[in-house]
Amino acid sequence: MILGAPKVQKDTLDQICEILCPDGKWWNDLDQICEILCPDGKWWNDHRSVLGTGNYDANVAMYALDELGYHVSFFDTRKAPDQIPLDNCDGLLLNVKGSLPYSRHWIGCRQVHESWYLLDSQKAGPIELSDVVQKMKDYISLGAHILVLTKKE
Repeated sequence: MILGAPKVQKDTLDQICEILCPDGKWWNDLDQICEILCPDGKWWNDHRSVLGTGNYDANVAMYALDELGYHVSFFDTRKAPDQIPLDNCDGLLLNVKGSLPYSRHWIGCRQVHESWYLLDSQKAGPIELSDVVQKMKDYISLGAHILVLTKKE
């Protein structure tokens, strides 16, 4: 389950997004995807950190999500956040600035029943959002990129 109920939140290793590997299943697969996307990049691959700390780019995330049966589209952050199709999506994947210089971090956002939750592997657990549109506006103002996930038919 890619964006499961809030109970999937747990610690992750090497900054690998909890959303892409809630059970560790995609750990080796993400590196394999990098090799597919950049076959000549065994030691230097444009799709992952050279330090071996994860930090996979959006192409890897999109490839993995496609394999899991999701259609992924970029939300144009020049638009107002209230135009994010929240009623028609299965979740959001945000790429935000990381805690280290030049690093990025993946955060998931998922509606469970009537509430939206932020799923961040760097937090102790899921965070219920009182206003998901305002939260997306806040993240966009900090330079976040937003991927909209919908389950393929």
